[in-house]
Amino acid sequence: MSLFRKTALPLMLLGAAAVLGGCAGEAPPEGDDGHEAQPEAADAIDPEAAEAVGTAQQAAQYSTWRCIGQYVNTGNYFNAGEVTIWWGHGAVDAIWACNAWRQACQNNCVTVDLIRRFEQ
Repeated sequence: MSLFRKTALPLMLLGAAAVLGGCAGEAPPEGDDGHEAQPEAADAIDPEAAEAVGTAQQAAQYSTWRCIGQYVNTGNYFNAGEVTIWWGHGAVDAIWACNAWRQACQNNCVTVDLIRRFEQ
């Protein structure tokens, strides 16, 4: 029995079309324009509150961290300089920035000290 008989191949293609989400050019079900419904709560946003959020987001947040590396052979710590980041603002983000941006770290920066947070 061949899989490519006249009846088997069209049925296999129909099954593939169903798995892939229907046939190309097929009209969406009635009442469905093909887009997900958006919650109606978006209409209830206070315009003044939205403006306040937009203004707060425009003020760039920064934080400066002291990179602290650890020597592989001795386990002693060393100061590898500072980084200023404008995203994340957590120790994990700062350690990543130290290892990525400070040549002194050479991927050995294991901790950081927060120096300051500020807006610009």
